[in-house]
Formats: sequence, structure tokens, C-alpha cells
Amino acid sequence: MNKYRIFFVYRVKDLNYIHVHGMNMENKKLFTVLISSPNDEMNLALHHSELPNELLSLLEAESTRINSGLYDLAHWEPYTYS
Repeated sequence: MNKYRIFFVYRVKDLNYIHVHGMNMENKKLFTVLISSPNDEMNLALHHSELPNELLSLLEAESTRINSGLYDLAHWEPYTYS
């Protein structure tokens, strides 16, 4: 299992940013990363010194899915248990 897991992403298109929300699975702490996204695509070049290597690797590996909208909160279907 990876140390980090991405839960969902939401975009602030007017400001060209993506918010990535997830969890550090080792210590069960939630995280939010604000990533620059000019032209609605992640730009991780600005974040190499700020992020842990494992998280940066995960973001790079999942960048195609994130950019395509797979993790976007808008794609979630509401489901209620009744």
C-alpha cells in the first residue's frame, strides 16, 4: 500500500489552481495540497521542494487521471443509505 492516497480534487479555474485532498495512510492524517494548474493541467515544477518525495511521486503518477478529471468532486454521484 502507498503511503499517500488521493481522495478527491476540486478546481478553482478562475485562479488556475487545483486542490488535492487525501490522506497519509501511515499516520492517518488528512492533507490538502494547492497545486498550480495553468491551462487546467497540473504544474508540479513549482512544488518539488515543498512536498514529500512519496507524495510528489504519487501526484506525478496520477497526473493524467487528475488532469482528465477522474478525481474531480463534480464527478461523484451522491448516494444515501436508507
